[in-house]
Amino acid sequence: MNLRRIIIVAIVGFGLLVVGFIIYGLIPRATIVFSVAPDEMTVIINGSSQTVKTGQEITVTPGSFTVELRRDEFDSHTETFDIKNGERKEILIALNPLTDAARSLLRSDKSQLIIQRIGGAKVEAGGKEITTAYPILRILPINDKFYTIRPCSSEKFPDDTSKIAVCVNLYDLAAKQSAIDNITRLGFKIEDYEVLFVDATYTARNNQAGE
Repeated sequence: MNLRRIIIVAIVGFGLLVVGFIIYGLIPRATIVFSVAPDEMTVIINGSSQTVKTGQEITVTPGSFTVELRRDEFDSHTETFDIKNGERKEILIALNPLTDAARSLLRSDKSQLIIQRIGGAKVEAGGKEITTAYPILRILPINDKFYTIRPCSSEKFPDDTSKIAVCVNLYDLAAKQSAIDNITRLGFKIEDYEVLFVDATYTARNNQAGE
């Protein structure tokens, strides 16, 4: 093959590539993002089934969708929505567990992050109602050198995402009383809340050991 033919082939190939990109860009498409707990489940989109994990994105043609989420030992969840060209639709959901084994799946780090996001969304959406029930939310999070105080999912009511606990992450176990005193000093009674004390030093040691 001589140089002239090589140049012609290269130009034609580049032209076809450009045309391909243009055509691809003109095709209508939208995205469904899954933020789910447990972090892996079956999704049925307009009758077509596949497995998805939390954080996964699926490209679809814009239109109307019925999406059903399923996992053994959990209640299923179905929602219907329209999605436009170029739009991103997030499905943020924690399925309701029916067994102890299912509840244990929701204790994973990924699932807990989703549950905390749902709790945060409910705080934002609930506004006055939820801050009336949990007035301490108005001042959280609290960040201190030796501890942090933030809202988290309830352990007393693991199946009820409307229930909120107060998590105190202790970076120094001796700071537990200091955290309690700080809550009291700010005008809140610790006995009015489900308070969970977390040994953050233990978590840090485990993370370092796993590196």
